[in-house]
Amino acid sequence: MAPKPASLRALLDITSTTLTLLTHFQSSLSPASTTDASIPPPPNPLQALKACTALLKSHTTTLSLLLLTPPLTPSAIITKIGDVSSGPLTGLVGAAVAEGGLGGLMQGEVKVQVRRLLGAWGEVVGCVARLAEKRKKLEESDGAAKAKGKDVGLTEGERQDVLAATGVVWEACDALVKLCDGGIAGLVVRKAEEWRSVLLDAVEELKEWGEDVDEEDDEAEGSDGEFGDEDEMFGAANKLGKGDKELKEVLDKGVKKLKMVGVLYQALIKRRLKTFPGSAPAGAANGEAQKDPMATLEELMKLMKSIPEQVDDLASAFYDLDEDEAKTMLDKCCGEAKSAASLVKQSWTGTDDEFTAWSTKWEDALNAP
Repeated sequence: MAPKPASLRALLDITSTTLTLLTHFQSSLSPASTTDASIPPPPNPLQALKACTALLKSHTTTLSLLLLTPPLTPSAIITKIGDVSSGPLTGLVGAAVAEGGLGGLMQGEVKVQVRRLLGAWGEVVGCVARLAEKRKKLEESDGAAKAKGKDVGLTEGERQDVLAATGVVWEACDALVKLCDGGIAGLVVRKAEEWRSVLLDAVEELKEWGEDVDEEDDEAEGSDGEFGDEDEMFGAANKLGKGDKELKEVLDKGVKKLKMVGVLYQALIKRRLKTFPGSAPAGAANGEAQKDPMATLEELMKLMKSIPEQVDDLASAFYDLDEDEAKTMLDKCCGEAKSAASLVKQSWTGTDDEFTAWSTKWEDALNAP
């Protein structure tokens, strides 16, 4: 006797189970979650992620075709959903939560991308559940035999829902593949360029704020009456005046030094981030073991991220006309920039190179009064 075909009830059960599993997976990938030391990372985590992503995209395409082509076939759909849960989804989450192999920054980005992909896949499963529920109600009202004759496929709205959900999965898959193709170096370069842009925008704002002094003071001298205009009346507390010469000198000095920090970011991106090896070297030229490049990279990225944030505090000190705080924050920003340069003064293999010599000259220029 041939096996009884899978029922719509069984299909609804697996969609419910899968959605519960996705919720669990997404929780394990939340920012508050930690890496799982019990899960060993695959030999090449990024290649494993790419392979799982390609498989998931393929399964999603097949499932979409099954949903769009009548009649609805519970057995084939159940098999496809089960294959996805036990295969690519488990592989993706395992690679994302395994301890080691990717570094903190890359692993954090992978978790974000995988969570997005899980959410997109959940929408596809949701489409399956809605279609199965609709079909089940039709059978309950008309009987299975009569309902079979009415199975003419999806409405236009349902077709669009399936296509849209499938498209979101494809986009999420493509984004994850792009992240993997770029590798750790690609990610850190992109992050560093974003932080450099934020830094230079803040410097430009400070520069423009300082350049407004003379013009605004001249206008103030020519104003009549007890009160000036609204901007003058309410903005005077955080605008430089001609009497704030010492603070203006600190500002000019700060703008100059912060522009040099921006130049350092360019050099770090070109000479260190783009050349990141992705794995620990066997040793330096003198045969001594070197510090793990991944740990050094993580420390460098923390410094590069923190400097633009501190420039915001520096700007606040200037806007508050707090000279002492401005000097303190400027020293802190410059100190962290020097720490970043010093951290990777030598190449990833522990040898001197063009950046080594350049960074020494750069620091001397930054230290100049």
